[in-house]
Amino acid sequence: MHKNEDSHDCLTAVLTAQEAATLWGLSRNAVSDACRRGALRGRKSEKTWLVTVLDMLVYQRGRYWPGLIPDEIQPALDKAISFMKDAE
Repeated sequence: MHKNEDSHDCLTAVLTAQEAATLWGLSRNAVSDACRRGALRGRKSEKTWLVTVLDMLVYQRGRYWPGLIPDEIQPALDKAISFMKDAE
């Protein structure tokens, strides 16, 4: 197995619909429905929609609440925000 310092960021960048909903102040159904409609890029694993931090930022146009972001997700969020700024 390769030791990759970004591996932790990659794992924390993936959220369940419920986790994403909690962090962005939405309902789980709103996130799931957005995935189903194709408005939010996500992938279904059994009965659970999975989304990335970057895709949530794109969907919410960069809106987030810093006080709600757990410490383990912050590096992934910072990278996603940096990526979005570089893409502008």
